Amino acid sequence: MSATMKPGVRYRMPTVFGPAPGPRQKADGTPWTLEETGTMGCTWFAVTYRTDRAALEALLPPGFQLRGEPEVSVSFSDFRNLYWLAGRGYGIVIVDVPAIYTGKTQVIEGNFCPVMWEGRPDAILTGREELGFPKLFAEISPLDISHQAGRAAGSAKWFEHKFMDIEVHDLSPVEGDKSLPGSGGPAMFYKYMPRTSIGGSEGGTACVTSSYPPPGSTADPSPIKLGDFAFKKWKGKGTVKWHRATFEQLPTSFHIVNALDDLKILEYVRAEMVEFSGPGLGVWANTMRTVE
Repeated sequence: MSATMKPGVRYRMPTVFGPAPGPRQKADGTPWTLEETGTMGCTWFAVTYRTDRAALEALLPPGFQLRGEPEVSVSFSDFRNLYWLAGRGYGIVIVDVPAIYTGKTQVIEGNFCPVMWEGRPDAILTGREELGFPKLFAEISPLDISHQAGRAAGSAKWFEHKFMDIEVHDLSPVEGDKSLPGSGGPAMFYKYMPRTSIGGSEGGTACVTSSYPPPGSTADPSPIKLGDFAFKKWKGKGTVKWHRATFEQLPTSFHIVNALDDLKILEYVRAEMVEFSGPGLGVWANTMRTVE
């Protein structure tokens, strides 16, 4: 008898071995429980800068427009003790742009993510296929942090080419603020999956994914909130540096790094850092949905 696929569970290639274990389900296809996911930890800092409006608008996909000032937020995060990786962790570099998406039936004000890099292929596979995140691989440096000096820094590279540096410094504690770095609102992504066809002639399927349920909906599959985490926050100053690349240095992503470097840093707007620990289930991202 041939392999069968169970309805209502997630699969990734290769599918014939059964449901795909990952952040959102176990190997039998059932969801992780809160008790099974333990306690995870994260250090996350971000630097936001203002850039040229026309240049930034050129990176927005169909249906999107800038929300407010033409700003770019670049963040570096270090996740630790993740249940779905059996206690391992990894680093992430994320680029965000405050944006508005106008769909067929609704308008969403949030942040558009044109690209992110992660240090674990497993995290990239689950996020690209299941959620529509624009994930790429990079070697993310170990977090360089000194609370005493009030600074933190990180970098990312592919093979021998370091394509970005980020640093925050002159950090001072912020009391009573549990917001994450960024411009607030739902995260939005433009998912594209190419159709297998001769010469790519049949194109692909594109859609927008969002981290919030539809307006008026009471459905929220996440059993935890940010308030469930032990949380600390700092504000200070920061810098970001993109290092241009040639085809030889970054054969499949030089155009991405160079496009980000083309966004001139006109003014640094803010720099923030947070540290939090709490239920591991906080990373499962099971609130993502497709928006028309």
